[in-house]
Amino acid sequence: MSMIENSRQLLEADEASELVSITFVILTWNSDVFLTPCFDSIVAKCNREQVAFEIIVIDNGSTDDSRFIFSEFTARLPGRFHCILLEENRGTTYTRNLGLEKARGQVICILDSDTELEKGSLQTIIDRLNDNKNIGIVAPRLVLPDHTIQNSVKRFPTFWHKLIKVFKVVTGKKIVDLDFYSDFPFRDDTAVDTAISACWFFRKELLDEVGYLDEKIFYSPEDLDYSVRVRKEGRDIVYFPHFTVIHHTQQISHNNPFSKVSRSHFVGLLYYFKKHGGWLSTKKLLKSN
Repeated sequence: MSMIENSRQLLEADEASELVSITFVILTWNSDVFLTPCFDSIVAKCNREQVAFEIIVIDNGSTDDSRFIFSEFTARLPGRFHCILLEENRGTTYTRNLGLEKARGQVICILDSDTELEKGSLQTIIDRLNDNKNIGIVAPRLVLPDHTIQNSVKRFPTFWHKLIKVFKVVTGKKIVDLDFYSDFPFRDDTAVDTAISACWFFRKELLDEVGYLDEKIFYSPEDLDYSVRVRKEGRDIVYFPHFTVIHHTQQISHNNPFSKVSRSHFVGLLYYFKKHGGWLSTKKLLKSN
């Protein structure tokens, strides 16, 4: 029996256990230095607020010490910590979907492995989602390790916007990012066009309404694609600055626009614009089929 099959059987065996309020779906690849702080922050936050939780980790074929850490938390959190171990890097969409399919929580949190839950009430987010069905995704405030606020929510981009960003990285010139909100960071709850998927909270039923992540996208921009789909279903994406998550972002594709990851990102962008439109304007984006 493979490790993946074993993990799936363990998850299925747990389906009759206690009600799970929230499932954290975490994708990781060679991120062992971040894993323990990430998992500990979830445990501490949920225990403090007495929120029933589970963690589902999908490992993309890591070669570092990640699996030793998984073993430790599997022992610490029996029935609440589950692993799906892949033998190779399968990207971000197929892998996250594996976790989403097994999630038992009424609310799901897609979370990057290089994050830590910090300030704010988790129960408030859960209640907000359950009380307001118009909200599709809640995106908390992301801060860098020095607590600088990350610009994690943006307007729908055009292909032209993306080309300008490539030019900016290559030349080092200072160019205004046209998809940024000029009044960001927001102090209050604010409906936005898109939010990066380093941390998303949503009701599990959103998967029935919108579907799962598009597996034709290998690495990125799966979060941009999903944001458009959520908005097309008439659901809001709400930036929620009252809950803070530390994000040790590495922005691999931003640092080297000619790397393999960056090329994969560019291919994903071409697929996204072919699928949704918005090459030169986003005015009709939410009206297109």
